[in-house]
Amino acid sequence: MWKSLSKSEAGKEMLKWDIDKVPNPDCDGDMKELREKILSASQKATEFIHTNEKQSSKKDYYYDLRFGLELYLLLKNDYHFNERKASDDTIWIYLSIKVVPDLVYARWGLNINRYYKQTRRIWLRTIWWYVHLSWNDNKEDTYKMLRDFTTDEIVQLVERSGPKGYRINVTREIMKQFSELNSIGDRNLFRKIMKLNTARLKIVEPSLTQGGNIKYVKELIDYFGYANTNKVTEKPTKYTTSG
Repeated sequence: MWKSLSKSEAGKEMLKWDIDKVPNPDCDGDMKELREKILSASQKATEFIHTNEKQSSKKDYYYDLRFGLELYLLLKNDYHFNERKASDDTIWIYLSIKVVPDLVYARWGLNINRYYKQTRRIWLRTIWWYVHLSWNDNKEDTYKMLRDFTTDEIVQLVERSGPKGYRINVTREIMKQFSELNSIGDRNLFRKIMKLNTARLKIVEPSLTQGGNIKYVKELIDYFGYANTNKVTEKPTKYTTSG
């Protein structure tokens, strides 16, 4: 059922849009049905945030996260969506340009990178992969684990695929351990961990190391923990980010 649209085709389609108006969808059949489900997922996310995160200053991030979770489960449960399909940019571009362009517009305006131009900035693709790379057994546990993150972590996680592509088990372990991390006062810590991970994956296979993925990730985090603090504080506080 999946339809595709190339970057060049997407560019031509966007040139037809009226820059002063919200872009209209152009889909029918299965894609129109999918559109309605995606819009419903967006509405669920919006209602959840209004109820649970009403006072937050991070509403854009919470929307991306909650909508990402709803979209992820919708595509998985109703359409058997998988990593192979998720790696096909032309599917995401079609969804962005033809199926829910108004939804992308509501979040990003006419930013062409978020529709098609830059692979790892295509909004629907990005939030799907963010959830997939962080998945923690179920929707609510994943939300709780990622709640204290920000859009910066979305970028750092999704845009650092590594020399052999995404290492799903490793990224999920990084997100799990980092979410439980005690603060060492370094707001760039996550970026540093992801850069170190990318470098180490060129020479190390985490699953084959002593202690496996869990120990591998712990060593990534410990490296910066001891590098930035000479000793562990007696009363550490939970690492949080804002924005």
